[in-house]
Amino acid sequence: MKWNLLVFLLFVLAFPLLSQVDSTDSVNVDTSYYYDDEYYDDEYIEEDIEEDTSGYLGEINFVMDMPDGQMKKKFNKIFYGVDLGFYKQLNKTVPMFVGGGFSFKGYDSESISYFDYSEEDGQEYEFSEDFKGSLFDIYIGAKYFSTKSFWIFNPYFQIDLEYRRAYISITETNLDLDETVNTDFKGGNSSFGYNIGVGSIMAVNSDKYFINLRVSYSSGGGLFLYKRNKETSAVYVTDYFDKKYFPIGLITLKLGVTFL
Repeated sequence: MKWNLLVFLLFVLAFPLLSQVDSTDSVNVDTSYYYDDEYYDDEYIEEDIEEDTSGYLGEINFVMDMPDGQMKKKFNKIFYGVDLGFYKQLNKTVPMFVGGGFSFKGYDSESISYFDYSEEDGQEYEFSEDFKGSLFDIYIGAKYFSTKSFWIFNPYFQIDLEYRRAYISITETNLDLDETVNTDFKGGNSSFGYNIGVGSIMAVNSDKYFINLRVSYSSGGGLFLYKRNKETSAVYVTDYFDKKYFPIGLITLKLGVTFL
């Protein structure tokens, strides 16, 4: 995925949410109420608290996964992609949000070109066969914020359970006609794992938008991924790769925008 597309997705896409909190303390709510000695309405105060006991949080992040030393054999490719998350605060008196999200990441690509005859008109055209290795994650978990902010930082701890699916896509394109002939998805395999991380949202002169930074560690069941071999020529683009099993151990960096 190109950097300009990632930046566009990161800073232009927005998902407005149904509530907002103060930028200097993003998870605390002032539960104090003003009243005078002559008038005090318990029913009014209870209803007001009830109406203000839920909130929402959304995220869009650029994500980068780096394999760690758990890999039995060297796998030196880095996963790049986009992550979307949605969370709900069950009670404004507890700075914890529960929810989940998903991410799409790619880790390698390759292309070859060749000449062949079209089955439709019998003419010879130049074709390309494009390979892309991808990883799709779905996760659910909880995000617990510190009750104190530190300058522009509001730290949090997060833990997730993840479902991961690895696959490749092979796209055949007629270069002369600039047409996609076929896209095939292969090599799908899945695993379950967990993700533990720490991060912080950072105030940017807004009570609705914050910069989000998070570092985490992912582990769990392994996946079959495509690793480059030493071939220098190929009939099919997959000839450049070998399918190998790797235990999953990833250090993940997320940088993006949080919406309250």
